Amino acid sequence: MRAHANDSAFPLAPPAAWHALNMRSDGRVLPDLVETTVLHQLGLIRSDDLPDIAARWLAADVVDTESVRMLAGHNAHDPWALERLLADSVSEARMTVPATTDEQQRIAIDWVSMRWRDGRDTRWAVATLARLGETHFDFDLGLFVGLDDEWSGGWGRLEPHLKADAAAELDRLLHGEYNRP
Repeated sequence: MRAHANDSAFPLAPPAAWHALNMRSDGRVLPDLVETTVLHQLGLIRSDDLPDIAARWLAADVVDTESVRMLAGHNAHDPWALERLLADSVSEARMTVPATTDEQQRIAIDWVSMRWRDGRDTRWAVATLARLGETHFDFDLGLFVGLDDEWSGGWGRLEPHLKADAAAELDRLLHGEYNRP
């Protein structure tokens, strides 16, 4: 399994050395096989995105197994087979998918903050983190649930101020300054 520089547990706050720059990029954010599996389980990566991601793994020499090659060339409109090929890819690569909430949260935050860095779509990033916080109660994302509520409800700060505050929080996530002890 490809090790992150921050493989230690993610206890509600990332360790001081954690920041979202650990995730790969080939011009676009490119989660590895384990990260993709977690993101898919969380509903952040759709099944029809898996063939493209697998092809990018092969091109970037991230992972190359028979199942990954099959995944890269498979019909994007066959979700059951794509999910089976993803699971087979993990098995063939002898990787372990993190099961703890802290590890899954770290991967999700890493992916969202890296995508935010690339596109600066602050509204998307806040809404995505808020949805995760609302559907995965163990994730420590209440700040983003509140920001999304304020943004969607049209109450509180004016949109430019809300966007600036949200961008500052996302920047803290990206650079590992979020919730440091």
